[in-house]
Amino acid sequence: MKKLVSLLFVCIISGSTLFGFEHLKSVKEFEEITKKGNFIVDFYATWCNPCVEMEKNLKTLSKDMKDVTIYKVNIEESVELLEKYGTPQVPAILYIKDGKILQGYIGLKEVKELKKDVVKYFTNKKLAKK
Repeated sequence: MKKLVSLLFVCIISGSTLFGFEHLKSVKEFEEITKKGNFIVDFYATWCNPCVEMEKNLKTLSKDMKDVTIYKVNIEESVELLEKYGTPQVPAILYIKDGKILQGYIGLKEVKELKKDVVKYFTNKKLAKK
């Protein structure tokens, strides 16, 4: 019984870490939600270890962001979205402004890179050269 309770606890903790952002499930929902504003959409799979790291990086990024909303797409559950907007390679992200896909990226991005991308795609500021 203790093992079962422990396993359940681990599953709950893992699920809350992996699924911290709202999920998009259909093309109609995707298009409706992303038509006005700034968005990062993260395509992931539950079996993907780099996706877990990307989730952590996006959570860190979201603490500093006010004008960008992050959504998730599970490629195993949202096949319709995967076929229209995604890739079977994960993690993958889309940068979307007012319904227009500005850029896509496949692979893990560090927080520093994500912050640069937010400035690049969602503000009119230029990055200071260091």
